[in-house]
Amino acid sequence: MDIPRFAVVGLGGFAKMHLRYVQDAVEAGLGRHVAQVAIPADRELFAEEVAALRAQGVEIFLSLREMLAEARERIDVTCIPTGTPLHRPMAVAALEAGTNVLVEKPAAGSIQDVGAMIRARDAAGKLCAVGYQHIYRPDTQQLKQWVCEGRFGAIKRVKSFGCWPRNADYYQRNGWAARLALQDTWVLDSPHNNALAHAVNAMCYVACSRPGESLVPTAVLAELYRANPIESADTTVFRADTREGVEVFFAVSHCTDRLLNPTTVFETDQARIEWTYAGDTTICWHDGATEHSEGPGNVRRVAEDVAQVLLGRKKSLYCPLEVARAQTLCICGTFESSAIHELPEGLRTVDAKGFTAVRGMTEAVVEAFEEAALFSELGVEWAQSGESVSLEGYDYFPTFRRQVGG
Repeated sequence: MDIPRFAVVGLGGFAKMHLRYVQDAVEAGLGRHVAQVAIPADRELFAEEVAALRAQGVEIFLSLREMLAEARERIDVTCIPTGTPLHRPMAVAALEAGTNVLVEKPAAGSIQDVGAMIRARDAAGKLCAVGYQHIYRPDTQQLKQWVCEGRFGAIKRVKSFGCWPRNADYYQRNGWAARLALQDTWVLDSPHNNALAHAVNAMCYVACSRPGESLVPTAVLAELYRANPIESADTTVFRADTREGVEVFFAVSHCTDRLLNPTTVFETDQARIEWTYAGDTTICWHDGATEHSEGPGNVRRVAEDVAQVLLGRKKSLYCPLEVARAQTLCICGTFESSAIHELPEGLRTVDAKGFTAVRGMTEAVVEAFEEAALFSELGVEWAQSGESVSLEGYDYFPTFRRQVGG
C-alpha cells in the first residue's frame, strides 16, 4: 500500500498529542494527514489550526459520523484521542467503517467495552492500537526484549508508585473527569485509570516474558480513597496476582504534598531493575555489578508504529487491545475490591491554587511502594482493606460489588 492516510478526531485536549503523532509520521515519510474532525466549538477555538490544515489539503468534517460517511474510503487510520466514554463507540464506528484505529489510553472504561472493541476489530479485519506512548519508547522495548530473553531470570514482583498532585481544575476539566460513569457508560476515572494508567500498563507489559503480550491478572486486592469532593478515587493502592506468578503492586495519589514521578522496580531471581518515568534504567545484579542507561527523551512513535505494521515492515503492533486489556482488568478489579473511603478531613489542607493535600500521604505512598504493602497492612490509621476479587474468566464489570464505590 501507499503510505497510510491518517484522520484525527478533535483539536483540543489530548488531540494535540495525536496531531503530533501524525506529524511525526508525516515527517518520517510514513503517513499523510488527510482528514480532521473539528466540531463547531473547535473551529472557533482553533481557527488558525483549522485554516492551516485546510491549506495543507486536509479535509475538515463536523463529526466522526460525517467523516466516516463521506471519506472512509480515503482513510486508513482513524485517531481517536477523545474522552474515555467515547472510546468504545467511536472505535467501533471507525472499525465498522473499514478504517484501522489508534485510540487513546485507557482502551476503555470497562472490560466489556474492550471486549466489544476486540470483536469489532476482528470482524473488520483491521488493527486497533492503544496510545500508551511509553510502550513505544526504545527503553521499554529493550527491557521487554531482555525479559523475554530471560536475561534477569524469573520475575517475582513488579511494583510502581506515583505522587502526582492535581488541583480542583483537573477534576473540572470535562464532564467525565473523576466520575465512575457517565450516564450508562463506565469511566472509572482515577489516578490508575488516567494520569498514571501508563505505569500499570507498562508493568503488565514489560514483566510478561512472552513477546508482544502482557501479564494475565487473576486476582486483585485494593484500597480506594478520596480527599477531593469527587465521585471516584484520587488515591489507590492495589496488589494483583497473575497467571504467570508475577505479583503486580501499585500505589498512587493525587493528594500528596510533593510531586514524585513514577518509579518502577522489577524484582527478579538475578537482579533488581529500577526504571524511571523518563526511561532511565538501573540494573543492580545480585552479584554486586551495576548497569545504568539514560532514558531516550521525548520519543513518540505511536502513529509510526501503526504505519510500519500497515506497510508490512513490522509484524505486529506494540500495543494492541490485548496488551492494553491487562490494565483495564486490573482497574475493574480494584473498583470491585474496595469501596471508595473518605480520607479524614482533619488531615486535609487546600492551598490557594486548589491543591488538596493529605498530611502524611506522600510518605504513605512511598512506604507502600518500598514495602509492597497496602496501606492497611502498614497500619496507617485511616486505612481500610478491600476484598480479594477473582479475575479468572472476568469479562463484565461489575460482577462482584453491585454498589461500585459504595
